Amino acid sequence: MAKLPTKPKLCFVVGPIGDDESDDRTHADWLLEDIIQPVFEEHFAEFVVKRADTISEPGQINTQIIDALLNADLVVADLSTLNPNAFYEIGIRHTIQKPIIHMHLEGQRLPFDVANFRSIKFSRKRPRDIRAARTALKAAITAIQAEEYEVDNPVTFSRGKVEFEKTATPGDLVVIDELEAIKRRMNELESYAVSTIQRRVATDPTSPKVGRVKVAISFAQGAGDREIEVLVNKVVRTIFPTLVQAFIETERVILNVDAVDASSDNFTRLSKAANDLGLTVTSIMFT
Repeated sequence: MAKLPTKPKLCFVVGPIGDDESDDRTHADWLLEDIIQPVFEEHFAEFVVKRADTISEPGQINTQIIDALLNADLVVADLSTLNPNAFYEIGIRHTIQKPIIHMHLEGQRLPFDVANFRSIKFSRKRPRDIRAARTALKAAITAIQAEEYEVDNPVTFSRGKVEFEKTATPGDLVVIDELEAIKRRMNELESYAVSTIQRRVATDPTSPKVGRVKVAISFAQGAGDREIEVLVNKVVRTIFPTLVQAFIETERVILNVDAVDASSDNFTRLSKAANDLGLTVTSIMFT
């Protein structure tokens, strides 16, 4: 009797996707096609890689996404841009305690609750960055497939903590309370640091900067969307290589960039390039 073909394993990819031609879609396609798919095609041919927008089976897309999150052999999650839908999907996967690999764009600041868990950084600045990300992803998949692998995420950590508390001594409970107090304090300090940096960036263009910032650049009345689009596609991406998103609105554009690129020199270059395209920059504000 002939053997039935082996059903391929499923790797489901979650993260910001966005509409066709959007910055989120460009980012998602770049990660999927240049890093994730090549690793699986070369080293893990037993897997089929799918993303929500590539599911071809008929049915409700939300149901299909949740089904994939629950049943996929592996999930690769892109934490870049802190997309709410992506974090909802990641939370589902964490809850059922199945393998998941976190990835994020280099320079992206991760929330405290997931920052302590390993995430593969990737960058599109240089070709070697892509090779490094592929190597790191291959190593992570190999580790997950090992027999001794145990799932480790914020949910498994918390569940382990609950089980520990059931049998903890009074002294152990004191230690737990102290650790919780430290965690709360770190959250407070993190929030304070971010708000302080944002205020300093907004008032002092020469101050040290970390993390990501949104910059609203306004143009003189009559600025055309087409000229602004050309500025973004041909100039902004060169001046700000860490650009993640660019939202073009009436007579202005909002950029999501790494704060280290938000220097006065770069904005001077941007203003000059805008003038060359017939655009006049009237204001640059951090939002």
